[in-house]
Amino acid sequence: MPVPTRITRATAEAAVLDAVRALLHELGSSHAVDRVSLRSSLDRELGLGSLERVELLVRLEGALGTRLPERAALNASTPGEWARLALAAHGGPRPRQRWPIVQPSKGAYPPPEGASDFLEVLNRQADRDPARVHIHLLDGDSGRDIRYGELHESASRVASGLAESGLRRGETVAIMLPTCADFFSSFLGVLLAGGIAVPVYPPARPSQIEEYIRRQALILGNAEVRFLITFDRVRGVATVLEGEVPSLREIVSAGELESRGLQGRLRGVQPPATFFIQYTSGSTGDPKGVTLTHANVLANIRGIGFAVEVRPDDAVVSWLPLYHDMGLIGSWLFSLYHGLPITILSPLDFLVRPERWLWALSDSGGSLCPAPNFAYELCLRKIRDEALAGVDLAKWRVAINAGEPVLPATLERFAARFRPWGFDARSFMPFYGLAESSVALTYPPFWRGPVVDRIDRSEFESAGRAVRSSASGATDVLKFVGNGKALPGHEIRVVGDSGETLPDRMRGRILFRGPSRTDGYYRNREATDEVLDADGWMDSGDLGYVADGELYVTGRLKDCIIKGGHNIIPQDVEMAAWEAEGVRKGCVAAFGCVDAETGSERLVVVAETRLEDSQAKTRLQAAVTDAVARRVGIPPDEVVPVHPGFVPKTSSGKIQRRATRRLYESGAVAGRRGAATWVQLARVGARSAMLAGSRSVGRAAGLFLAAAESGAGSLVAVAFGLAARLAPSPAMARHLIGPGARLAARVRGACAIGRIGGNGARMVLVSRSSTVDPLLVAGAFRSAFVFADRTAFRLLRPAEAFLLEPLVAAGTRGQGGGNGEDLLGMALASGLSVASLADSPAGEPPSRTRFRAERFLSAASAGVPVVPIALETRDGGDSPVLDGGELQVQTGRDGLAASRQAVRSALEAAIASSKSPNGR
Repeated sequence: MPVPTRITRATAEAAVLDAVRALLHELGSSHAVDRVSLRSSLDRELGLGSLERVELLVRLEGALGTRLPERAALNASTPGEWARLALAAHGGPRPRQRWPIVQPSKGAYPPPEGASDFLEVLNRQADRDPARVHIHLLDGDSGRDIRYGELHESASRVASGLAESGLRRGETVAIMLPTCADFFSSFLGVLLAGGIAVPVYPPARPSQIEEYIRRQALILGNAEVRFLITFDRVRGVATVLEGEVPSLREIVSAGELESRGLQGRLRGVQPPATFFIQYTSGSTGDPKGVTLTHANVLANIRGIGFAVEVRPDDAVVSWLPLYHDMGLIGSWLFSLYHGLPITILSPLDFLVRPERWLWALSDSGGSLCPAPNFAYELCLRKIRDEALAGVDLAKWRVAINAGEPVLPATLERFAARFRPWGFDARSFMPFYGLAESSVALTYPPFWRGPVVDRIDRSEFESAGRAVRSSASGATDVLKFVGNGKALPGHEIRVVGDSGETLPDRMRGRILFRGPSRTDGYYRNREATDEVLDADGWMDSGDLGYVADGELYVTGRLKDCIIKGGHNIIPQDVEMAAWEAEGVRKGCVAAFGCVDAETGSERLVVVAETRLEDSQAKTRLQAAVTDAVARRVGIPPDEVVPVHPGFVPKTSSGKIQRRATRRLYESGAVAGRRGAATWVQLARVGARSAMLAGSRSVGRAAGLFLAAAESGAGSLVAVAFGLAARLAPSPAMARHLIGPGARLAARVRGACAIGRIGGNGARMVLVSRSSTVDPLLVAGAFRSAFVFADRTAFRLLRPAEAFLLEPLVAAGTRGQGGGNGEDLLGMALASGLSVASLADSPAGEPPSRTRFRAERFLSAASAGVPVVPIALETRDGGDSPVLDGGELQVQTGRDGLAASRQAVRSALEAAIASSKSPNGR
C-alpha cells in the first residue's frame, strides 16, 4: 500500500480503522470487527492488550510513513484517539537519533568490600568521583546521564523532605514510580532518611484498575506505609488508596519532597537493619513482603559478582522494572555497589521496540545483562534484521536468563539468530533465584553455555526419577536447563515429603539457606513459620533435582498437578496448548481441580482467545485437547476458552494459576468482560469513602449502580447491608446481616445446612470449600460473632463484601490505636465469637489446611476454645456444617504445632463421619 503524502483527518481515521480491523481479522476476532468504531474501547470491547497495541503501532507507522508518540499511543483508549495522534505526528518519518552513550574513561574503583550497608556504599561512590557517570537513563530516542554526585544530592533533598514531613527511623515509605530519575533519588532518599523502602508497581491497564487497587491496598496495608511517593499521572488512583490504608499519612511526589528538603537540613540517621521490603509477585497467592536487610542484599550482590567474574571495565544494561528484584538488586544496586555504569531503558520502551535493548547493549558496550526467558523470545519474534544494521553484541559476555522457566528451545534459537551480530552462546548463564534469597541463589559455570538434561517423561511423572532419555519424541522426553550450584556461602538441598535429603536425580522440594536468605515475611509470622525451620533452611516452594552437582528446577510445588498417578508440570501443559491455533501464547493457565463427585483431580486448561464464534471455540477446545494429549500423554478434562486479559498475571508477567483456579471455581469464567473503568473506580471510591468514615448511603448508592452487572444476589446484599447500617443498635444490625447473607448465598446457589456456635465465646476456624464461604458462615452462626479479618472477602462480589463488612473485627482498626489481634482479644473477652477462615485455598484437604498462629494465640489469651468447622460443598448447593468439637489451645512453639495438628485431625474426623453410613 503506498504511503500517503498528505494526511487529513479523514485519511488518518480511515487508516486507523483499517489497521484495527485487519489486526482483529488476523487475531480471529471476527465478531469484534463489526463493532469497530472511532469510539470503541480497544481494551474492553476489542480485547487489544499491550502487545497487540505494539503491533498496531508498527503497522500504522508503516502505513502512514510517520512516527507516533509511543507512550501516548499505547495509552490511548480508542481508535479515534489514535487517529488524532497520527494526524498531529504526520510530517514524514523521523530518523532514529539514539542518545549517545559515553562511558567513563577509566575502569571502576574496587568495590567497598567492607561496607555494612548501602548508605556507606552510596557515600563511598559519591566521594570517590562525584562527576563519574553512574546511570545512562534512556527515554525513547532521548536520554540523560546521572552522575554519582548528582544522585547523592537529589537523594539527600528527598531524605530531608521526608524528615521535615515527619518520617521516623524504621518507618516504611512506598515508592510507586515508573522507570525515571525520581525513582533512584526516592529509593536512596528513603535510605538516607532512615526509612524502609517499599517499591510497588504503578497501574498499567485501566480495565483492571479495581483489581490493581485491591492488591496494592493489601501490600500498603501490610507494610503499614506512612508515605507514598508517586507521580502526577497516577495521583488520582493513589488518592483512592488513601482511604484503604489507615497508616498512610501523605501522598507526595519526589519533586515536592525535594522542595521541602531545600528548606531543612538532613540530619544523619543510621539506617535500620532492614533495607527494603520486596513484595513477592503473587503467582501463588496474596502478596507477602520479603524483609531484606542490608547484609542480605550485599551478600547476594557479592555472590553474583563472583559468579559472573565481574571486571572493572564491565557495563550493565537493563530494561527490567525497578520494583522487581532482578531489576532493582540484580541490575541497578549491583552496578551501584561495583561502581559500574548502567544503561537503563523502561520496560515499555523494550516492549514497543525490542531492538532498543540490543542497540543499548551495542551503543554502551554492555557486557552484563539479565532478563527473563520471554524477553529473548520476544526478540526472536519481533525484531526484523533490518532494524539491527550496525548492532554489535560481541561485548555481551554474561546474558543471565532467570526469573521464569528457562526454555531450551529459546536459548538455541536466540543464539543461532543473533550469532551474525556477535552474540556468543557461551554467554548464556541460566540462574535460579527467588525474592526470599534477595534475587539469586544458584549459578552455572562462567562461559560454559547452557546444559540441557533430557529425561524420560513417564519415569519422572510417575516416580519422580530424572532418568536420562535417548528418545526423541515430544511425548517421551522432558527437557530441563541446568542452573548450576549455590552462590558462595549458600547451601541448597532437595528433600522428600518427610524432610529427608534425596539422592541425585530424584525430584523433591528445594530448600536453601545462606547470608542472602530473608529472615521472614513482614508482619506475617504464620507464613514465615510455614517455610522456615529451626536450622535456618527455607522452603523455596519450588521442585527440582540435583544431577552431577547441578540443580535443575522443574516447577512450583503448589502448581504441580497430580492426575492418574502422574505429577504433571503445568508449564508443559500450557506450552502444548500454545500450539493450538487461536490460543494466545503465554496466556494459558493449567491447574488441577478436585472433582467433588469422584474425589479425583481434574486437569483444567483456561486459554485466552479472541475467537467469539461458538463453533470456532469448539474447534479450539478440540485442538488444545489434542495438543496436550500428544505432548503430555494425558488429555485435559476441560478446556475453557476465555476472552483476552482474563488470565491473571503478576506484575512481572507470571501466570497466576491459583488465582485462575479460584476464578474457575467461582464460575467467573462464564462471565462477560470486566466492568468499565469508571464503574470500577466508582466501586472502589465508594468503598474508600466508607472506610474513611463517610455516610454509608453514598457507598450503597455506588453499589446499586453496579449491582445490575452481578444480578439479584448483589441487590439483596446491598439492601440488607444498608438496612444493617441504618439499624439503631449493633445487635439489630447483626440480626439483619444473617438473613441477608442466607438470601444472597441462595441466589448464588449455595445453602448452609446446620448452625455454628453456641453459648459463650469461641474461636471458630473454618476450612474453605467455595468462594461464598463468608456468606454461609454469616448465615449459619446462631450467636453473636465477628470475622477475624476481611481477607476471605476478596472473591465475593463488592455488594456481598459491603453486607458483611460491619462484622469484621479489624474494620475498626486505627480508631482505638490497637492492632487486629488486640481487637480479636477484646471481642472474645466481651463474649463475641470470632470466625476465621483458613488461609489455604478452597478445596484443600484437612492435612493441608492452614490457620494463622495469631488466631490460636488470641484464643489462648482469652481462655476460650477453638472449634474447627468444615463446610462441604455437595450437589444442589447444600453445604453441611461439620463441627469438629471444642479444643483447648496449647501455647509455645511445640504447643502451637500440636494445636494446629489437632485442628486438622478434628476436621478429618468430622468429614469422615459425615460420609459414613451412620454419619451426619
